[in-house]
Formats: sequence, C-alpha cells, structure tokens
Amino acid sequence: MSDETKRIPLDRRVLVVRQDRIDLRPERGAVVFPLIGLLISFAIFALVAAFSSDLSVTVLALLLIPALLLAPFSAMGLVYSIIGASVVIEREKKSVRFHQGVMGLGIGTIELVPFWKIDRIIVEDFSLGETPAVGPAPPLDLRAWDIVLLKVSGKRLSIAQVVSANAADLLDEAFDRTLDAAEAIAEMAGSRVEITAAIEDEVPEPKRTESAEQVA
Repeated sequence: MSDETKRIPLDRRVLVVRQDRIDLRPERGAVVFPLIGLLISFAIFALVAAFSSDLSVTVLALLLIPALLLAPFSAMGLVYSIIGASVVIEREKKSVRFHQGVMGLGIGTIELVPFWKIDRIIVEDFSLGETPAVGPAPPLDLRAWDIVLLKVSGKRLSIAQVVSANAADLLDEAFDRTLDAAEAIAEMAGSRVEITAAIEDEVPEPKRTESAEQVA
C-alpha cells in the first residue's frame, strides 16, 4: 500500500487518509478566525499596557474583559484547527474514536468503536431542512449526503456530511467524494459500504430515427 497521504474535502472538514490512519480534521482555512481572535486580544493587551496610566478604570475594564474572554477561546480554536480531529480511525489500534469539539481541543474521546463492532458504513441522504432565501431570490437548491457508521448493536454514528448544489456536474463530483471517503473508512475498518441514498436515474438519450433519404 502506498504511503501517500490523500485528502478528501467534506463539509467543513477534510478526511486525511494515510496508510494506517484516517483523521477527520478541520479545513486548513479554519485557522484564520482563531488567529484573528488572538491578534485582536494581543492588540488590546498591548494597548492597555501602553496607555494604562492615561485610561480610567472603567475604560480599562471594558477593554480587558473582552480580551480575557476572547484569548483563551481563540487559543483553543487555534490548537484544534492545527492538531485536532473529530474522528480518528487507526488500523493498529483497530478502532474508531469520536472526539470532542473545540472546547475539548478535538482530543477527548466521547465514543470508541472497535472494528469488530462495526456492521457497515452507510452513505445516505442528509436532510438540510428548509434553506430560505434572502430577499426575493429563490430558495437554495442543495443536496447532501451523510456518512454513517452503523454498529452491530444498531447504534448509528454520523461521521461527516457532504453538501452540493443540485446541479448534475456538481452532484457527481460531490457524491464521488462522499463515496471515496466512505470506502476509505470501510477499507481501514475491514467493513463494507452500503448506499441507501437516492441516486438520480440517468436520462436516456433520445432515439434517433433515420430519415427516408438515409434509409434509401
């Protein structure tokens, strides 16, 4: 098996597939907002340090309180976006680990599923509910799929989703990514993939009739 790392983009996540490990991680762009939050916090602290003697206690409090709240949350978000993973699948440990979100830095296990407790990996339709439009524009026409781990006990654990605009070329590309991710997970876990999502029927090409001149 190749040691090459494969990245499969999903909805707000990316599936990083390696030879013996799969990580469901935040997108690379997820680092931007926590980093901005940290920069704002540091700027406020620097401002307070530079002008503390000229500012009243009330103004200092109004500056420091938001910075003190923003800094730790931004730091945790930055750590999560860099090293955190919401789902980890390891061939050596023969398990799938579902992790906590930002508050847990993406490292605290909230669900552990050994490979032998996995019945199958399911690709199914995911309901987005009503997607209202803003202003006079028509509602957004979207399609989504959910990758679900089904345990032998019958318990269902959602791994990730893929969302696409309801256009033929975009749907095909998005569904291919969904299936690639599901197959990678199933292969690592020694399981199988079941597709329950509705698949659009191919539109048959109209039959061409030969003209009398062509027949002659």
